Amino acid sequence: MSIFSKFPPKEKLISRTYEIDLTLYEKLEHLSTTTYDVSINKLVNTCLEHLLSTKNIALYKRNRNEISVFRTFLIRQSLLEGLYKLKTEYNISLTKLVNIAIYDALIDEGILKK
Repeated sequence: MSIFSKFPPKEKLISRTYEIDLTLYEKLEHLSTTTYDVSINKLVNTCLEHLLSTKNIALYKRNRNEISVFRTFLIRQSLLEGLYKLKTEYNISLTKLVNIAIYDALIDEGILKK
């Protein structure tokens, strides 16, 4: 096993725009600038990878005053294909799945509370 095998193999990145809850995006931005040496795109890809491996599709209660913002991410092709499968399996929009993935990852990181 190579030292660098913990990194995902290089694959095609596909640009997609999703409507993300502003609070979730700001938390990712904070992690990207203060905690980890990684871009927001890579954080989102990691969130999606975790969601696809756990299939923990749990809707969360959204703050009534929450604002959503459109953000464009470069998503790894294999993750996007997995998202389409989850969309079909659970009948949930891609945007909602991306928000759930980010929310779950922030819960696991201890940044958000259920």
